[in-house]
Amino acid sequence: MELTTPTKLEFYDQMLKLQSKAILVHYFKGDDGRKALILDNTIFHPQGGGQPSDTGFICVTDSNLRFCVQDVRSKDGVVFHYGVAEDSSMENELEQGKGKEVILQVDESRRRLNSRLHSAGHLLDVCMRNVGFGHLEPGKGYHFPNGPFVEYKGTVPLNELQNKQREIEIEVNALISKGGKVYATVLPYREAAELCGGSLPDYIHPVSGGYKAYFWTTFVSNTGNNWKTHGNSESDSFHLLTVALFSHPVQGSNPRIIKLGDNPGCPCGGTHVSDVSEILSMKVSQIRTKKGMTKVFYTIGT
Repeated sequence: MELTTPTKLEFYDQMLKLQSKAILVHYFKGDDGRKALILDNTIFHPQGGGQPSDTGFICVTDSNLRFCVQDVRSKDGVVFHYGVAEDSSMENELEQGKGKEVILQVDESRRRLNSRLHSAGHLLDVCMRNVGFGHLEPGKGYHFPNGPFVEYKGTVPLNELQNKQREIEIEVNALISKGGKVYATVLPYREAAELCGGSLPDYIHPVSGGYKAYFWTTFVSNTGNNWKTHGNSESDSFHLLTVALFSHPVQGSNPRIIKLGDNPGCPCGGTHVSDVSEILSMKVSQIRTKKGMTKVFYTIGT
């Protein structure tokens, strides 16, 4: 299937928006048998950056047809909404529906949990600096409900692990109790660097000025691999997603920065809470350090 114009990501600017309208661009059945909708814009967050995809419904305006969105992915900037029609006998409406208006509804509870876990991972980065681990460079994050963690480049002395685990947990819960507004903004490179404490990670090039919000399928297609044969497990796809999301500099683009309260910002393409206090609480369940890397595992309150 020939890919179309990149999908506009509404959640990029409006993270709290759960319902919107769009135009149906294409309905198709992939080689893997899954059926998908492509729209001109979307509020559905595709799996990427360590964050799971949204789920929900897409309904055709002035019709009883409802398409259950079970998974969302992005390839070369085009977002694929995978799922099934509740009434399979009405699929012909989708097949002949190019140009029709549709209504998008994101599952609120899943989005909220995903956003809380993602924000908690970023807040953990802040706490690592606050407790004296500023030398550890944040790497990939896994913000899924089943065992979320953030991985850092660098190690922690084994005799400090237990004490630091408690110290980090105390610090992060103090920040959650204090609260603070969370917002996303797109800025020129220098302004973004200032908001992030004076510098940006190496994967954001100062000449191009930013990155484009392409996900893991962009990465594997650029390497010439078949994306269907990669990232079949959550951990594999997550690794590729993280690399792709923040390693595709685009001329003239600007970094999107997430800022949690008064803390330094950081580049991010995901969704987040509106206030740090919405994380509720956080437990640092384990710290592992091995082969020059440190993983900090966490859970959040319910």
